Amino acid sequence: MENFFNTNNQRADVPLVTQYDDLKDNYKQIFVEAAESLRSEISKFKPSNPCTLCPVKDCKIEEKDVFTPYPPNCAYREWQLKILAFLAGDYRQKLKNTYKMIMDKKSEYNCARCGACCRLATSEFSYSQLKQKAQKGDKFASDFVSVFVPYKDEKEAKKANPEYFQLLNELVEDQKVYYYYCPKLNGNECSDYENRPDVCRDFPHNPLKLLPSSCSFNEWKKSVSRSAMMLKAKVDIIEFYKNKLG
Repeated sequence: MENFFNTNNQRADVPLVTQYDDLKDNYKQIFVEAAESLRSEISKFKPSNPCTLCPVKDCKIEEKDVFTPYPPNCAYREWQLKILAFLAGDYRQKLKNTYKMIMDKKSEYNCARCGACCRLATSEFSYSQLKQKAQKGDKFASDFVSVFVPYKDEKEAKKANPEYFQLLNELVEDQKVYYYYCPKLNGNECSDYENRPDVCRDFPHNPLKLLPSSCSFNEWKKSVSRSAMMLKAKVDIIEFYKNKLG
């Protein structure tokens, strides 16, 4: 099988800081669009003037908003419960289908063979924490520690990709980040490519993940960015609704 960690076809894309700024600015607008779209979806469940039939005439509820706390026997509470059922059922499945289409799109792109993902991988967990998670059955952690080892210090990690390292540090300045590399990398070739785990086979795992400039999957990321951001916004909004209405 062709080894995807060859040195050929390296490319220079948009600077990473520009990638991130564009993503952040677009997400604000898309979040508003997602909220309006979801509001339109759930409005169809809203009852029409149920108070005229309600035996309770002095409930004191003046504003009939979706997030108003209603009593258990209120028609508006039934509306809220229908919303929750819809978000957990049909709407959730719709979002799953969107996610599948986004990830299927990735098959149209090929690795640039730059080796950047092997030279500088990050995690919010230390090596010992990842090993503990792996022992408890965490598949991703198990795959990760099977190939990656920690850099001895941040100075060594920075040498692997100065631009990527700097931006990652700026983005997570309030959170500890641990840096790793794969010792199986020989030049830009994987010395055990046929046996690479899913953490390598499936990279990148998220279309909103910040990628090194040399990664050819930036093209995939660009092609699905709006759909991916809309999906993330809807997922975030659903969690908000669940916390407020549940």
